[in-house]
Amino acid sequence: MRHEEIPIQVEGSAPETHLTTYILGDYLDEAPNDIRPLVLICPGGAYAMTSNREAEPVALQFNAMGYHAAILRYSCAPAVFPTSLLEVAASVKYIREHAKAWRVSPDKILIMGFSAGGHLAASYGVFWDEKFVREAFSCTRELLQPNGLILCYPVISADESIAHVPSLQNLLGEQYEAKKEEMSLEKQVGEQVPETFLWHTFEDKTVPFWNSFRFAEALGRAGIPLEYHLYPTGEHGLSLAVDSIRRKDGSGSEKGCESWFPLLKSWLLRKFGL
Repeated sequence: MRHEEIPIQVEGSAPETHLTTYILGDYLDEAPNDIRPLVLICPGGAYAMTSNREAEPVALQFNAMGYHAAILRYSCAPAVFPTSLLEVAASVKYIREHAKAWRVSPDKILIMGFSAGGHLAASYGVFWDEKFVREAFSCTRELLQPNGLILCYPVISADESIAHVPSLQNLLGEQYEAKKEEMSLEKQVGEQVPETFLWHTFEDKTVPFWNSFRFAEALGRAGIPLEYHLYPTGEHGLSLAVDSIRRKDGSGSEKGCESWFPLLKSWLLRKFGL
């Protein structure tokens, strides 16, 4: 396995911002592995930190199914928009530039995010082709294009009746009032957004399910294929929802939600044939 930490730096990045790779080594006896998709994971943490529970345990699940993975430890507050968005772009560009050496399928790079990391992943899905993103790297749009989104109980909306306001305040800082509507991502969906897999729980009190529901509705109106799963029970921040990574206080697992990853695997099989 190619397992290394790669510094990712754009204007405003925190010094510790980096990409951790989980690139599969050859495991076939007679030949190198086939080229494989890669999932770039953005852990949650309200744009104040990045969660360990939504990082390596998830990356290893993708490795187990034969996918490459990478985790972006993006800049959080006091860094403000668009720093973390540009860090995602820098990561996608870096991965594509190394696709041949890493045996990554350059047209099968997906962005995944949990909670505020879901907002970051969805932000990249809606903003990746904006002029300010492309000009920051002076490259072709093909180097930056995401091929799919995986959004897990994501922060989406700035509507204060359903918004996770602390996440948006951390993301925008002093720009909060001026920029919050722009960060209401259900209003930014268009044909630039790739196919999307979403899941959430009805009982989520921290980031109400209306966030993912509104994004799903916007995708449907734009004609973007999607798969959406809403579970009746389960708190916020479940990650894989399994007992092995529950929190010290016993929270963070939910038997009824453990099926989300097998469902994702089926979606990826239909989408990519792997």
